[in-house]
Amino acid sequence: MSCTVEALIHESVASLDEEASVQQAAALMAERQLGSLVVTQKARVVGLFTERDLLQRVVGVGRDPGQTRLGDVCTRDLVSIPHDRDCRTALETMQAHRCRRLLVYRGAHFVGLVLLTDVAHKMAERDRGKDFLVNALGTVTLAVAVFVIVMLLFQLPEMLQFAERVTTRP
Repeated sequence: MSCTVEALIHESVASLDEEASVQQAAALMAERQLGSLVVTQKARVVGLFTERDLLQRVVGVGRDPGQTRLGDVCTRDLVSIPHDRDCRTALETMQAHRCRRLLVYRGAHFVGLVLLTDVAHKMAERDRGKDFLVNALGTVTLAVAVFVIVMLLFQLPEMLQFAERVTTRP
């Protein structure tokens, strides 16, 4: 079973208009226990506001969250991926762009977010099945090897007697 972006989409993504304050965004993120939210302008995605943006672009530089527009501090350099891509492609895209979230689109329609943690967990889960098979085959191989060694040890006295008879023949 292959891992696809479609299966990992967070469709119920919180969003706020770019005119909202950072204080409103932070309150919404805290209330819903979110690490990010989508920033919109006339219902169109224009940015992504993350915990990192809050720390680096607001708190870290001493801006007033109540007076700072969300649109002024959100990330606008967005990285997206089509809904039908596989997880490896999503992971490679995140690595190339040094990001932890991808916006997912079906055509021109925004459908949600995919998070690095979800991709990593899904790929690890898939690999766990492969590891189980490798471990099972390794265990069977080891069991067969031990069985052969034990059988040889039981036969050792007879083999030594045979070797003695063969070597002492005139």
